[in-house]
Amino acid sequence: MSYLVSQADILSVKADAAVVCVEVGEVCREGASCRRLAEAGGEELHRAVIRAGFLPVGSAVRAACGTLPFRHVLLCAVPHWLTGKANELLILHRCYQNLFSLAGELGCRSIASPFLAAPYYHFPQDEAVRIALAEAGNTDLQLLFCADTPELLTLSRREFRKPKIVSYIGWYRDHALFALDDGQTVRVDLRPERREVAPVPYFEACYRVGNNPLQEPLPEAEIARLRRIYEETDW
Repeated sequence: MSYLVSQADILSVKADAAVVCVEVGEVCREGASCRRLAEAGGEELHRAVIRAGFLPVGSAVRAACGTLPFRHVLLCAVPHWLTGKANELLILHRCYQNLFSLAGELGCRSIASPFLAAPYYHFPQDEAVRIALAEAGNTDLQLLFCADTPELLTLSRREFRKPKIVSYIGWYRDHALFALDDGQTVRVDLRPERREVAPVPYFEACYRVGNNPLQEPLPEAEIARLRRIYEETDW
């Protein structure tokens, strides 16, 4: 893992690839870094984004754009923050995972990137920064994050602590619910083939009740397995 965070102009950063956030057929211009890349890439970058077509949220592709000072330009479709109910945090994790996988396939050793989804798309900035730095710890690439605002730079220097599980609440449909020591609730997917963890920033009636009385309670061994998944998996 190697990453550096600065407020440098992304065009001045020396890296093998640069990340550009896109919407449907357009470069996102709400962030300073993407706006600078869009201006420097001009019509050639615009045509490359059009050729890429519709990108599912969380996906990443390479775009051919010789007007930018990078060997590769990586386009990424980042999630909008809706209510926190649509797995936005997990999708942002996948944005970075797909970007890093693509960069590895292209032979990149370094990437210049803004903090995806921050400060635009109404995404919580602390979560956007936390996810970026968490995924930076899961790759051998050198990551050069360009903080578009002083607040993002400050957040990147803050120590993030993963909340601890206080108690098991119950289970509903395909996930179990745990209370955390910071007041949040987290859900852990019950399906053995899935290792998905996500905060639950809302409470529906079924969650307040906990287990459906018509369903069998989870065995203690299963609850312990789900606790381990939470400890081993970032959200």
